[in-house]
Amino acid sequence: MATGEISNDETLGGAQMHSEVSGLSDYLAEDEMDALRLCREVVSHLNWKKSESQSKEAYEEPIYDSEELLGLVSKDLKTPFDIREAIARFVDGSRFEEFKPLFGSTIVCGWANVHGYPVGIIGNNGAIYPDSAQKAAHFIQLCNKIDTPIIFLQNVTGFLVGKEFERDGIVKKGSQMINAVSNSTVPHITIILGASYGAGTYAMSGRAFNNRFTFIWPSAKIAVMGGKQIAGVMSMVRRARAWKKGEKFDEEEDKKFTEAVEKLQDQGSEALEASGLISDDGIIDPRDTRTILGICLSVVRNRPIKGTEAFGVFRL
Repeated sequence: MATGEISNDETLGGAQMHSEVSGLSDYLAEDEMDALRLCREVVSHLNWKKSESQSKEAYEEPIYDSEELLGLVSKDLKTPFDIREAIARFVDGSRFEEFKPLFGSTIVCGWANVHGYPVGIIGNNGAIYPDSAQKAAHFIQLCNKIDTPIIFLQNVTGFLVGKEFERDGIVKKGSQMINAVSNSTVPHITIILGASYGAGTYAMSGRAFNNRFTFIWPSAKIAVMGGKQIAGVMSMVRRARAWKKGEKFDEEEDKKFTEAVEKLQDQGSEALEASGLISDDGIIDPRDTRTILGICLSVVRNRPIKGTEAFGVFRL
């Protein structure tokens, strides 16, 4: 009546809409029993322990074989893969309780254990959209609230830009994620699996944010932009400059220059090059990811883990 819209109860304020679109819901339950199951899972990761208990929980090996990690990432990083496939091969029992699974699908967040140590995990399933940035910021705050370390799994080309996304507040919601990452005080451990480009590198707790450890897979690439993207941008600049001066644009020369820039940029972004510049703590065999994470999680517990109570001012 207020707006004159024709709608029904589901599209206006239903459970599925609030789980997939508005992000109001953290979980979508099929029925009351499913809701109780979800509640039990949430309580299980609250990491509430008596002060005298400092020992880690018992653990079991992943169900899925870590050898399969070798075939997970394609040589062509534009070929997508589901980050959950990597998670299932290094967390205890391959159990992963996902947070807001239907909202902001290009970032996957959730809780798991690695060698008995409780962790929060944030991984990329594509570029960072406004809703996925908002979800990640929320999840980082929750991990700080329960003093839980965060593992960042990077395979990101950056924040998505465009008219629609600017109007949806990508600058504002992206800054919320950066705010949460930069103010978080629980240990951050970052693994670069695939692409790690531009602002996405920073948003996913890149080296600049003083995370505890950063490791890179041999398949990964890290750069300001992908080779194709930066070569394309430079070509557009040259074309615009020629048009402004009224000069004829040499397409053949531009093609040669673009190919050379793309090749040079791709070579400079390879894992061996990046690691040689000390942008990480070393290249690791993907099959050793679980072992290395277990060692790192043991190391970070040599000091008390305490999440922050303050995140500055959020642009809500």
